[in-house]
Amino acid sequence: MEKTYKLLNHDSPLPIDEIQRLYNGYWVYLVNVEFSEFRALLSGQPVVRGIRAFDGAKDGIYEKYNSSEYAPRADLNLLVDKGLASILQLAGDANE
Repeated sequence: MEKTYKLLNHDSPLPIDEIQRLYNGYWVYLVNVEFSEFRALLSGQPVVRGIRAFDGAKDGIYEKYNSSEYAPRADLNLLVDKGLASILQLAGDANE
């Protein structure tokens, strides 16, 4: 069975806008995260990219990130809701 996730090789945190640009359409697990004082995500080191939230959990890939060396950790959902997109496309087609 084909894996639905990919381990990433970033060696340092990236700004949130770069993560969004690189991984638009995916779910991303981040380590060494930096938050603003209001808990907005500012940067993080992407380590896993998946087509579903927590892809690879059954393979145990997240266990190695459970140490303080990787804290704080967060996930970023950049998945595209294909159901909503297709509904909007159909609605747009009906109005043409």
